[in-house]
Amino acid sequence: MKEAKECINIQEIRDCIDTIDHQIFALFGKRLEYVKEIVKFKADAEGIVAHDRQLELLKKRREWATQSGLDPDLFEGIFKTLINWNVQQEMDLFMKKEI
Repeated sequence: MKEAKECINIQEIRDCIDTIDHQIFALFGKRLEYVKEIVKFKADAEGIVAHDRQLELLKKRREWATQSGLDPDLFEGIFKTLINWNVQQEMDLFMKKEI
């Protein structure tokens, strides 16, 4: 894939963005595999919610966003949404495990 400054037209830029977005989705899919597996190691709903871990994760993602020249508020919001969805997935799996 070309570097952004090497692109000579809008279509090349769009194609590169599409490639990156596809890679991001593949990584989110891989991340979800780990989210599903972690339930094996959690003993209760409190462990699934893991408030301290959530705060730690959000703090680190804000740092990473800032280091990457990105808006930390935007990425905190994205990860809050992701965490909330993941907690629900984990809860669903945990409840099935308990049955």
